[in-house]
Amino acid sequence: MTKQISISFVLFVAAAVLVSAFALSPEIASAGVGDSITAGLASAATDSGYDTEGSSLPVVIGNLIEALLAFTGMIFLVITIYAGVMYMTAAGDDSKVTKAKGMLTSSLVGLVIIISAYAITSYVVSAIGDAATSGTAS
Repeated sequence: MTKQISISFVLFVAAAVLVSAFALSPEIASAGVGDSITAGLASAATDSGYDTEGSSLPVVIGNLIEALLAFTGMIFLVITIYAGVMYMTAAGDDSKVTKAKGMLTSSLVGLVIIISAYAITSYVVSAIGDAATSGTAS
């Protein structure tokens, strides 16, 4: 039973990585579809005022780090929910309650670390992006 759960978890993580790769890179997702979709997206972006020239390297790296932190934050959130359900369904079994409390403590510490890392990364990326744009403007 645990082997099936671990295989399911590995498949879920692999699917999530593939989906996030396509979400982060529209060129990969639209490869082979044709240039009409890319041209339509480019014209819509231009009409709405979005910068289609591309971002600077620090901003792209920062966005990638933020996406990874968001993904790990979702994982810790799922672990927190699972531990909460395990705690609620322990039915007074001390070993299950202890295990659930340990998981809750660990996942909450992980969430705090991920949220603080996300905030620090966001601040650093915006500072680097501002420095890069002000340095090239003068």
